[in-house]
Amino acid sequence: MEAWKGICQCMKDAGCSAEAISRAEILYAAGAVEDLIRCLRACRCDALEELHEKQKQLDLLDLLIRDTKNR
Repeated sequence: MEAWKGICQCMKDAGCSAEAISRAEILYAAGAVEDLIRCLRACRCDALEELHEKQKQLDLLDLLIRDTKNR
């Protein structure tokens, strides 16, 4: 059970949703390692999509700053 607490805390710290953590807990308890890995990879993909969206926002702000400086 201690191992699950560590996994759970890591998922929380990584920004995984409560739904994903609950799903991961079920998979962990069932010993479904491959499915747990898929769940973790899905969380990673979600985080990466969020990162890309933030990068787009930063790029737009950089463009706005450059355009404003050049006026």
